[in-house]
Amino acid sequence: MASRTIAALFDRVEEFTSLLGAAELNASTDWEEHFTTDLRANFQRYGTQTYLSDSQLEQLERIAHA
Repeated sequence: MASRTIAALFDRVEEFTSLLGAAELNASTDWEEHFTTDLRANFQRYGTQTYLSDSQLEQLERIAHA
């Protein structure tokens, strides 16, 4: 399972922040809310150097597009 930074995964940081924002709005379980809160905290701390695994990205997209 590969991990890449947000900077490597997205052409523009706004693409990630929009995806994360949509996931935060769509989070419907305690787990999803905790996941998006933790991801937001990591992003605030590390910015575009935040690492995301393939699994984390899949979960983020699943929640955002629910």
